[in-house]
Amino acid sequence: MTDTKRSSQLVSAALQAREVQLLLLTLVVVLIISNLTPNFLTESNLKSVAMGMTYDLIVALGMTYVLILGGLDLSVGSNIALTGIITTLLMQKGVVSVPVAIGIGLSVSFIIGAINGVVIAKFRINPFIVTLGMMSLARGGAMVLTSGYFVTGLPESFLMIGRGEIMGIPFPVIAALLIVIVFDFLLKNWVHLNRAFPVGADPDNAALLGINVNKTVVLGFALCGLFAGIAAIFMCSRLAMGYAQFGLEIELRALGAAVIGGATFSGGRGSIWGTFLGVLLLAIINNGFVLMDASIYWQKVVNGTILIIAIATAVRHSRIK
Repeated sequence: MTDTKRSSQLVSAALQAREVQLLLLTLVVVLIISNLTPNFLTESNLKSVAMGMTYDLIVALGMTYVLILGGLDLSVGSNIALTGIITTLLMQKGVVSVPVAIGIGLSVSFIIGAINGVVIAKFRINPFIVTLGMMSLARGGAMVLTSGYFVTGLPESFLMIGRGEIMGIPFPVIAALLIVIVFDFLLKNWVHLNRAFPVGADPDNAALLGINVNKTVVLGFALCGLFAGIAAIFMCSRLAMGYAQFGLEIELRALGAAVIGGATFSGGRGSIWGTFLGVLLLAIINNGFVLMDASIYWQKVVNGTILIIAIATAVRHSRIK
């Protein structure tokens, strides 16, 4: 085989990779938007895009993992709301210190995800039904605790988590990128996370290989809940309040980004960096609409269209599989 032919095959294989396709598509969108509005490539706007996608990215990582397991989690947005309310109420009333309040909040988010996982794994109930019920339960709990009012008066040390910067880069952005890198490494190399792929592809076969399927599913949903909790901490810190309406529709954006990134509803497939690029693409498109002063209703139309196309593609791929 000649060097030219080998190089051609390598290029062809690279172009077929979902991440490469997404990266190229994102670059095309960047070029289009930057030509339509000169403010897009400014430092302040790029920082705004990065900060704006942080919450969706963290949640989408957890969503990617449960999709790999062959499930989905519709309760992540409500998890954000309840975790944020519990954390901020504890700090507002001075019941505990900031670190302890954050620890309790993250424990709540982890438990919410674990409950989802236990019910799904033990009782073999469809993840859609279980997490839909949890979505209502958690959102209702957040409303009951606050009667719909904001929780303010939070300690300055807590606000610095979401508002601090290192070399001009916000803490949440740095944390989100570190989570992406670490989670991608662990998913590929740590057996306890890597088991999600065979479990999602064929649970019965995974069980024959000696994998504890139920334990893997519970861990996956618990991690998804924990990621929602992390997003809640950053969101409440950045906005200096807890609010029962935080996280609305974030589950749809996370689901869309994960599917765009290569995850499928049949399980066994998913890419952390693909999800990252999916979130980035949606964030850039939304930012373009804002800069061009386009109607928010058109933003929803475009986002909905992208989501439908992504889901249709995933379903079609699953059937081919």
